[in-house]
Amino acid sequence: MIIASLTNAAMMASVKELSQTYPIWQILLMRSLGQSTMLLPIIINSHGNVLKSNRISFQFLRIVFSFISLMAAFYTVAHLPLAEASAISFLRIIFVVALAGVIFADRVGAIGWAATVIGLAGILIMLDPTAKEINAAALVGAAGALVTAIVTIMVKRLTQIDATSTIMCYSSFGLLVLCAIPSAITWVPITWVSVPTFILLIANAFITQWCFTNSYRHGEASVMATIEYSRLIAAALLGFIVFAEFPTPEALVGMTLIITASLIAIQRDKIRSWLLRKRASSKDLHI
Repeated sequence: MIIASLTNAAMMASVKELSQTYPIWQILLMRSLGQSTMLLPIIINSHGNVLKSNRISFQFLRIVFSFISLMAAFYTVAHLPLAEASAISFLRIIFVVALAGVIFADRVGAIGWAATVIGLAGILIMLDPTAKEINAAALVGAAGALVTAIVTIMVKRLTQIDATSTIMCYSSFGLLVLCAIPSAITWVPITWVSVPTFILLIANAFITQWCFTNSYRHGEASVMATIEYSRLIAAALLGFIVFAEFPTPEALVGMTLIITASLIAIQRDKIRSWLLRKRASSKDLHI
């Protein structure tokens, strides 16, 4: 997860740099094309067996949601400082908690819903409703985080029935098809100067997806989600060093609320247990 967090921050920096010249769907197309090429040896060595999925319809549905979430994420990265875009993406964790309560009837509790409210307050501050124009990039990022939460739940379900390589193959080839039409219409010729950045984008995206999927397959979800916060530090450093970015005071307040809410959402079971122990201890003292 640490490797996935670092390479994800590097991928975001590549997207931000490339978005100054190329449409976001063309960037996503090249990312998917590169990943598909890197997956070809796996497909050949398995004689095509890696493409056999136990839930093909579910794979296709996940591809559509992934396309929407990645387009939103790339748009947000292109129009916001890296640290802010990274912080907004952590709304995914809060939305996963809320969706698990609504869809799967998981116990969210007052602590989980309080985290949701705090996180939404953070994004509201980052949207800056007092400004003349609403922060469209932050709004798109929040919507993308919601869709990403759906994708996260779908990936968690898919890891129980399909291999990591199978999930990645369907994702890469599916996104390649979805990005082909808009890219063909608005194609911008790729210059040799941009090739190294595209290579960095593809390599980091491949490593991120592979490590991220396997970390959630083998690790405890709450621990993985906590470690993932290292991405925010890496994104902030890259934004400052490469793009001379520094978040505004409003953005810092919003980011703090979002991160706090996410940590509460992750640790809600431990917080609930601690409160119950404190309550029991208080009763014993009273007796």
